[in-house]
Amino acid sequence: MTKVEELEKLLKEDIMVELEESIEDLVSKVKKNKNNQDLKEELKYLRDVQKYFDDVLVDIDKKILTNEDADEIMDALLDMKSENQEV
Repeated sequence: MTKVEELEKLLKEDIMVELEESIEDLVSKVKKNKNNQDLKEELKYLRDVQKYFDDVLVDIDKKILTNEDADEIMDALLDMKSENQEV
């Protein structure tokens, strides 16, 4: 399996699913507390991340994402995951 294929699988089966769940959760929190700017900023950030990964998936479908690019994205995801686990 190439790095691009690994990334595609990770995005479709894990990352995008978690992002969607987190976004739905934040949307309901924002609805309950419309004046909480921190929640709104976090929601905007997650939507930006979701859009970025949507774009990555489009690049994968178009076969324009290189294995090197995929490797860099995977490394960044691993860094993010380890940062979240430390918290």
